[in-house]
Amino acid sequence: MKLEMLSKFGKHACGGMLGILLLQLCLPAVIKAQEPAKSSSLPSPSPNSAIQPSAMTLSVIGKCEYCADGVSFADLAKGQVLEQGAIIRTGTGARADLFFRRTGTTVRLQAGTEMKIETMAVNSGDSPPAVRTLLDLRAGRIFTVVRSEVAGSTLEIKNAAGRSVVEGSGVGRYIITADGTHVTATGSAIPLKVIGENGITVVAAGQQFDQKEGKAFVAPPTLWVKEMIELDELQAATEAPLAQGPTLKP
Repeated sequence: MKLEMLSKFGKHACGGMLGILLLQLCLPAVIKAQEPAKSSSLPSPSPNSAIQPSAMTLSVIGKCEYCADGVSFADLAKGQVLEQGAIIRTGTGARADLFFRRTGTTVRLQAGTEMKIETMAVNSGDSPPAVRTLLDLRAGRIFTVVRSEVAGSTLEIKNAAGRSVVEGSGVGRYIITADGTHVTATGSAIPLKVIGENGITVVAAGQQFDQKEGKAFVAPPTLWVKEMIELDELQAATEAPLAQGPTLKP
C-alpha cells in the first residue's frame, strides 16, 4: 500500500514539475506576443518629403475645383495646398490664384481653364537647390508672374504650341493660352522661350507669339489695358507670401 501511494505521489510530482517547466518555457513567448508594436515597425517618412515643393491657393472666385487623385474633384478653397499631380479647373466667370513658393511664381487661372501640376521637383545637387515646375495647360488661359531668386530654377508650361520655358533669376510676367498664344509683358527681365515643332522662339518683353504665325511680333497696344491691370494685381498678390519667408521654403 505504501509503495503504491509513493508511486502515485511520484507520478503527480513529476507531472507538476513538467507543467511548471512548460509554463516557464511558454511565458516569454506569451509576454512577447502581448507587447505593443514598436515604432520601428511603422514606415519611416521619405527623406525627400520635407523638401517636396507644393503650391498654395491664394484666392478663389466663383466655382473652382481640384483633383488630387486623378479621379474625383472637390471644391477648391483659399489656403488649399496642392501637390504634384493635382488638376485644377475653373468654371464660368471663375478664377483662382496659385502661389509656388519655391520659385516665387504666381499663376492665375482665368475662367474656363484646366491645368495640371505635372512636375514639381527639386535638384538637391545644386546649391542653392534648383526647382523645376512643369504645368500642363489643357484648356483656357493663365497669367503668371515669376520672381525667381534661383538662377537654375525653371518654369515650363505645356500647351498646343509645345513648351514655354522661363529660366533664370529675375522678374517676368506672361500671358499664355492653351491654344498656343504667348505674351511677355513689358518690363519682364526674363524672356519666354517657346519650344515647338519649328524650333525655339524667344519672346522678348512687349512681344507676342502666335502658333499659327510661328513667330514673335510686337504685341498690339489694345492688349496692354485690362490684361496689364490684372498682371499688376497678380504681382501685388505675390508680394505678401514672399514677404513671409524665403522662396526656397515649401
